[in-house]
Amino acid sequence: MHLTPSDPDIATLYRKIRAERLDLQPNFQRGEVWGKGKKQRLVDSVLRGWHIPPIHVIQVPNSERQEVLDGQQRLAAIRDFMQNSFPINGEQEPIERSILELDGLFWEDLSEEIRGKFEDFTIRVLTISDYKPREPGELFYRLNQPTNLTSAEQRNAYFGEARQQVKNLTEFMEESGFSRELMGFSNSRMAYDDILAKFLLTLESGALTKKITANTVTSRYRESTGFSNDMIQASMKCLQNLGDCLASREYPSKLNKATISSWLIFIYRAIRIGLKPYTVVEFFSQFEYLRENHEYVIQKDSIPTGMTHAFLLKVMQIYQDRASSRVADTSSVIFRDMILWGMYVSFYPEEIWQDKSLLELHKNFYYLNSKHDQGISEGSLSKVARDLRWGDEL
Repeated sequence: MHLTPSDPDIATLYRKIRAERLDLQPNFQRGEVWGKGKKQRLVDSVLRGWHIPPIHVIQVPNSERQEVLDGQQRLAAIRDFMQNSFPINGEQEPIERSILELDGLFWEDLSEEIRGKFEDFTIRVLTISDYKPREPGELFYRLNQPTNLTSAEQRNAYFGEARQQVKNLTEFMEESGFSRELMGFSNSRMAYDDILAKFLLTLESGALTKKITANTVTSRYRESTGFSNDMIQASMKCLQNLGDCLASREYPSKLNKATISSWLIFIYRAIRIGLKPYTVVEFFSQFEYLRENHEYVIQKDSIPTGMTHAFLLKVMQIYQDRASSRVADTSSVIFRDMILWGMYVSFYPEEIWQDKSLLELHKNFYYLNSKHDQGISEGSLSKVARDLRWGDEL
């Protein structure tokens, strides 16, 4: 198989498509699946003069015809734009004044100068010839094997202050000894970056009731300003405390992104209300021991005074469920936080006498525990959360 590179301009490629000498829909191709948004982003890239990935075409033997092996969606987007199927979206980030002025314009509305600039844009084309029957199919398979980037990996392309602050915190985590051995997972696929970005946004919102999605983080990364210095310092202090908690255990904790996030939020509040750091470290070990062994724990000294094993079992089952599925739902974030604090006030009721919301939570946990098997459920936790307006403020 031989691949010959060339750099035709868009005008040339469009003429070949219209003359049906360049087939965008050979029988091995999927249908045209790009929506308007993706097509507009490609047109925006061309208008900016940015790089477009190479197109692979197969030269049909004994013919002037070519078939697109890879690049069908890109060429279809260009064709559709030049046939007035959709307008320019001039509000694509980062905003470019010259393109913003073209917002809403179709191909037929553009000046000769803009059309000429678009048509003169060149795209690298690799033409496949002298191939064995199975070679193009194998190349198509290899070119289209998915490389699914995580949201954090995608956001890493942004070069704003917020992104750099998160990277600095991630480096601080790794330098402080956070690792797979310490807490159960590593920074593979930028997991730490994702946790810290969402934690900072939670602190910035001041509540647990606002859902923090991948799109929320991406939008924040695109802003010109970073997070406040106070917030960064608070995050570093939380990480230091969490590191102490993790290091205090004899065996590594089996945590995931959801539970690490909940512990960071718990520690942030604990620092704010003045809880003793050593008590938080002690509670971390107690809670994680119970979480990992709640089905088998029967020793009374491992369970808070007055708490039944049946109650403990149900509480931990809810926590585990909301830490392994539906983890980003605001209800899951609130449930995990309530359970952490509910268990804390059960272990250390004398520590919370100055905090009204924790006192009320303690009363509710005591009441639900007194009702035994019927006392604790997701429904009863939801009612407590509503009554106490839990998560409205950090």
